[in-house]
Amino acid sequence: MSEHHMHGQLNNSSDQHLRSTHRDDTGSTTLLFGGQPSPLQGDATEKVAQLGQAGEACLEIGDNAEPDVVTGAKWNAVQFVAAADLRAENATDKEPDSLYAWMVIFACLISLMLSIGINDAYGVYQQHYQLTEFPNATTAIISWIGTTQFLVMCVGGTFSGFLCEHFDTRVMSAVGAIVMGVALIAGSFCKSVQMLMLTQGLLYGIGASFPFVAGTSIPTQWFTKRRGLATGIALSGSGLGGMWMTSATQSLIDSVGRPWAMRVTGIVACVAVLAISPWMRVRLVPSKSEKIIDWSLLRDVRFNLFLGAVVFAVAAYFGPFYQIPSYSVVVLHKSANWGTNMDTLMNGLSVLGRLAVGFLADFTGPLNLFIINTVLAAASLLVLWVPFDSVGTLIAVDLLFGFAIGGIVSVIPVVAAQVFGLARLPSIIGLLFIGYFIGGLLGVPPMSALLDDVGHRTDYTSSIWYMAILPVCSLLFSVAMRFLLTRNLCTRV
Repeated sequence: MSEHHMHGQLNNSSDQHLRSTHRDDTGSTTLLFGGQPSPLQGDATEKVAQLGQAGEACLEIGDNAEPDVVTGAKWNAVQFVAAADLRAENATDKEPDSLYAWMVIFACLISLMLSIGINDAYGVYQQHYQLTEFPNATTAIISWIGTTQFLVMCVGGTFSGFLCEHFDTRVMSAVGAIVMGVALIAGSFCKSVQMLMLTQGLLYGIGASFPFVAGTSIPTQWFTKRRGLATGIALSGSGLGGMWMTSATQSLIDSVGRPWAMRVTGIVACVAVLAISPWMRVRLVPSKSEKIIDWSLLRDVRFNLFLGAVVFAVAAYFGPFYQIPSYSVVVLHKSANWGTNMDTLMNGLSVLGRLAVGFLADFTGPLNLFIINTVLAAASLLVLWVPFDSVGTLIAVDLLFGFAIGGIVSVIPVVAAQVFGLARLPSIIGLLFIGYFIGGLLGVPPMSALLDDVGHRTDYTSSIWYMAILPVCSLLFSVAMRFLLTRNLCTRV
């Protein structure tokens, strides 16, 4: 590929600081930023061209720039991505967009199906604990088992992002699989909420964090042409897992009891994640950092706004999954199986949402779809669930919220990859996990406390209002971020 072609691709970004390229006597290529050599040297022409194509959405963002710490030059989004990726090394000779890449996507799908899918199905355990096994315990205390699962996954995800840069992700995934299985089997012998917090909550969260962060961050590295679709397929695993795990868990509890339900789930999770671990590998290995978290991103106003949007989106995520099963029994006077089926339906729609957003993100832009889905999630709770308490409206909430929230969580890593860079995505995801952690604290615990203290475990109105406000807050942050990137409503971002 010629120097002129590379230069033309990068100039499409409208950044006037990238002036030219220069080939020295040794045949190496140096990118000139503002007339000064950048730290990116070597035969990098082909890589930059590929990254320019992969970050086509970034090219349309405009003149927003990031300062380079070495040269002081101003780079726009796609050049910032190119700089990060060219400082990385290829971890494998396998090509992106290949059959092997799709095998990686399948492995990530299974990994997320078991790690986050089991957490999505916790609503079944919540219902069982609340109505049968621990009727005297408060809803807030019981909800902390599932909340602890997710919060520890987030904390572990922060550290596992660092570990994925320094150790083989395949090994980390295998270790996580074993810990997941041990945690659920140990939890099957527990007879108190406190011990379940330690096993089903804490220990499971530690184990699941490794396949969780790998399955979330790896897919974007393996595709340049259909990154949104590939990521959507991989992340649909959590929805698929939540869908079949919800029904399977309820059936197991009804037939063999809660202890054996946990043992069977633990064995299946351990064996399945171990089996796909050989394909859980990164394509790019960034230059190793001693930092567990890349705090430098917090100097970027756009990233802070994105982080705020993610916090409130995650806070909104689990509420309906945890509360709809018991709401169906207490308010609508339906059976426990009917409430479980509502969770299954919502998980099924979340799968469709992830796939739809994954397909559309390559054409309309991931941030645009994040905003659209946040509007749908807010509307499903504010317009449908808040004013009505009928079976028909709850089904409508299930359909619309499930579809919308699935699209939101699916597109988060795609936005992060296209705007903030591919090569250090595990570290970026690690920082986002701090946002997930805060979102987890802002989500289910306050909702459950409102149900206990204000609704006296029978009136869900205050809890539903709180759930409805969360996606509205996420919408405000995401719209502000898009406004900073571009004010053109027709721009693909």
